[in-house]
Amino acid sequence: RLVSDTGAIEWILSDDAVMKKAKEERHIIKSLYDNSTGTTPIDKMFEKIEKNYINKGLTNISGIKNIRRYFRKATEEQNILWIIKAYTAETDFYKILNNEIAAGASQYQNERRYIIALISHDLRLDEFTFIGTAYRVLRINNDDLKKYEVGCSLMTKSFVSSSIDRKVAELFLCQKEAAQSEAQVMTRKKIDGTLIKSWIMCRYEIKHRRTGLHIENSSQYANEGEILIMPYSVFEVKDKKSSTFMFSR
Repeated sequence: RLVSDTGAIEWILSDDAVMKKAKEERHIIKSLYDNSTGTTPIDKMFEKIEKNYINKGLTNISGIKNIRRYFRKATEEQNILWIIKAYTAETDFYKILNNEIAAGASQYQNERRYIIALISHDLRLDEFTFIGTAYRVLRINNDDLKKYEVGCSLMTKSFVSSSIDRKVAELFLCQKEAAQSEAQVMTRKKIDGTLIKSWIMCRYEIKHRRTGLHIENSSQYANEGEILIMPYSVFEVKDKKSSTFMFSR
């Protein structure tokens, strides 16, 4: 989860339309959590996520038995931590969830919004609120990389996993760059010989409550120091170096 093979799912350059969309989604998600319409209290959110999205929408994914077990526990105990455990489990669940959130898929959209609402606003996760620096490694199209100039804003289109430990991210980056170097024959290049994609490390400066959660102790990979960044969070590019972004929010 701390490494991504594509930046397309994670970010979108932020303009007025994107900012408006982010504000709208955050409002919808907060309204769902607050049960503003009076139709879906929190206990029903757990039930609908399990009954509709998990048991009907994700029938054939890798690791579905474990995911169903976690969501059964979440519903029985009304405990958001079981959803965090499901997200951090080494299955296809987090990949599919993020792909569908980023794409704005309409089927089971409410259930995915319930997941975002619970993770973003459940008061039991207040103790996991993280303010500070987190790191993430991803492979990105170099033409896209050029668009991310200092001063521009980016919005996260899905959940984004990062690490509080820079050394963990640097290790992943070195491993990926070494693998790419060894496989140069298979690496896609332009006519002029330059690489189409490069591995980079992103540095996120998180300043707002509940933008990021320190879920290390709830993750199946506690040694990675995982920081989970929420969807529809807007960051400004503050610095751009040869292999690192520095973000501020």
